[in-house]
Order: sequence, then C-alpha cells, then structure tokens
Amino acid sequence: MRSTDRERLVLEPLGDNAWRLCDRAIASCDADNVLAYVEQRADGRYEVTWVARAIGTATFATMGDLLREAAGLLIGTRSRTVKPLPIPHRPPMRAS
Repeated sequence: MRSTDRERLVLEPLGDNAWRLCDRAIASCDADNVLAYVEQRADGRYEVTWVARAIGTATFATMGDLLREAAGLLIGTRSRTVKPLPIPHRPPMRAS
C-alpha cells in the first residue's frame, strides 16, 4: 500500500470492536465517504461489510490485510482471480 493510499483511509471507532472505514479524500458529509463497516469477531478475525466500490462481505485475518484490500479498491487495482467470460458475438438476424 502506498503512503498516499494509507493517508486516505481512516478507521472511525463505533464501539469496542467496531469501526467505520472512511476515505478522507471524500467530504465527511458525503455518503461515499464510508467504504465499509468493520467488526472484530470473537476469534480475532475482522469481518467487513463493503458499502462503497464493492458489495458484499469479507473476512480478514489482520487489520493490515483489510487495509491493503481497501487501498486496492481505492486505486482500482483489485486483482481478478478468474478470467472474465467472453461475450458471444453473433451475426445479425436475417430479414424474413
């Protein structure tokens, strides 16, 4: 993670084991400022619910892993694990 990416990310505490992950580059009054909600589970892992730039949940072993993934989302370099499916191309239908 580049230092500029680290500087953009901030964890705002919501409780003892809960945080809101925000992007400092976006005004705090803008809903897009919130990237995710984070909770530390009883087993020590971090469960993340992404609300911007990605949809869904993920679990990370460390906070560092979580922040690296978030920085990747910020710069749009999230790696793909599978090759995208090709779109089939067909000739136009013939007129009857």
